Amino acid sequence: MNNLLYRTKTYLVGAMQYKNGESWRENITSILEKMSITVFNPYHKPFLKDIRENDDTRKHIHELMEEEQYDVVQERMKEIRAYDLNLVDRSDFIIAYIDPTTPTFGTVEELVTAVRMKKPTFISIEGGKKKTPYWLLGMFPHKYFYNTIDEISNMLVKIDSGEKEIDSDRWRLLRKEFR
Repeated sequence: MNNLLYRTKTYLVGAMQYKNGESWRENITSILEKMSITVFNPYHKPFLKDIRENDDTRKHIHELMEEEQYDVVQERMKEIRAYDLNLVDRSDFIIAYIDPTTPTFGTVEELVTAVRMKKPTFISIEGGKKKTPYWLLGMFPHKYFYNTIDEISNMLVKIDSGEKEIDSDRWRLLRKEFR
């Protein structure tokens, strides 16, 4: 079936606080949008209510932490967390980029949410699949781990074109007329 992923939705999961994650997200977004896939990027949230989570936001939150404004930070992060987890819920599949040397607490919760919901998940590991954190291998089948984001985008192109058959019960795609 051609254009199988037409009008599906994906959420891009990965580090933001301790590592800038914009470039990989921008690169894969350009490929996915050509396949008419809606991309939820936490740097550019799609909500009517403006929920910013960019470098300026992180700088401001860091300043608040330095000033020991913990109540303000907590309220802001509760809001960001709720919106980001909502995007996991709304997605048909998840794409994640993991650098095992970078702490990613939001990423971990988003992946736990995805696994509990049995979402198809494509995970690129910095340094290659052999660097996959052991715990993640206990959460997801190893076929969901890739050496690079390019390998993920190539796999999605193959799935979209029908060259690669969907081989997981995690996919619950609506018929195109309902997307």
